[in-house]
Amino acid sequence: MEKEIVENIALLGNDRHLKAEGWARRAYWQYSRKALHTSSLRIKEWDYYQVMNSQKGYAINFTFSDLGLFSLVSISYVDLERRSFSQESAIRMLTRNRSGLAESPDSDYFVTYANENITLSIIKKGEKRQIIANAPKMVLPDGKHGLIADLTIIDTGCESLNIATSWKEDRRKFYYNEKRGPMRTEGRIIRGLEAEEINSSYALLDWGRGIWLRNSTWLWSAVMGSDGAIPYMINLGGGFTDRSPASENAIIYGGIVNKIEETEIKYPDPIDSGKWVIDEKNGRLHLEMEALVNRKDHQDYKIIASRQDQVFGLFSGYFILSDGKKVNIDHVAGFAERVENKW
Repeated sequence: MEKEIVENIALLGNDRHLKAEGWARRAYWQYSRKALHTSSLRIKEWDYYQVMNSQKGYAINFTFSDLGLFSLVSISYVDLERRSFSQESAIRMLTRNRSGLAESPDSDYFVTYANENITLSIIKKGEKRQIIANAPKMVLPDGKHGLIADLTIIDTGCESLNIATSWKEDRRKFYYNEKRGPMRTEGRIIRGLEAEEINSSYALLDWGRGIWLRNSTWLWSAVMGSDGAIPYMINLGGGFTDRSPASENAIIYGGIVNKIEETEIKYPDPIDSGKWVIDEKNGRLHLEMEALVNRKDHQDYKIIASRQDQVFGLFSGYFILSDGKKVNIDHVAGFAERVENKW
């Protein structure tokens, strides 16, 4: 049975197990690297931002992660109209969680990385998060060369979806995560020599900290849109940790978390060849996604391996809020992904 956490609590007890597993509307768990008492090579930390413009048919993804053994910084541009994507990434070995990522999603912080192919800086101060990015050698799907972004993401203090769960196989392995959105985004992007002012985009944050099993697989889907003037984000996930105390299934509507129960996510084979269908067991959600482009990354170095398929497309269907209101959606851009990791 799912459990809602309603007050601040230390993440781990003296036995290095989660003190309380469950979900919350705020980031109540207090994460501390010093309290983990494990090798820094095993600690996983990441901040992933996605800025989606459903009207113009593109998404920009920014990843700043430190996975102990290595860190990954990446910028990707997904063009839904052309059904293609472009990406620049940088990997650094043995970073051991020294990249400067914050221990709380609510803390102010600054991280930056730069080489000749990619520059990414993330600054959080108060309710604003600024992302400054440059990928001068990126060839975009339309043939333009170079991508620059200077974006301000405005967080108005709405509720977010937070969970802390562990694995049945080893309760000292855990996953602490916040999904926050949709957040209003403004600023500018430059594709080649073409500048665009951003004023109709939403952003989401996937903030995660944890110690994982060596082999892990998950499913995750997110859709951001608006019902008239009311913004919403649908977040769905599973297949990662024991989810009996908490799932990642919720609709954040008008800044309020509406929790829903277990979902079934059906995907085609090949994974980007047709429709994804998602249903909530009590009928409170039904979505179908028309797959358009797979932002895939398959790597196998034997000791470590990753198979990531993030499929972007157009979602149609409905969801039902906790008060019984039904909201229909039609061809709203979003994504669904399946990821397998070994590290």
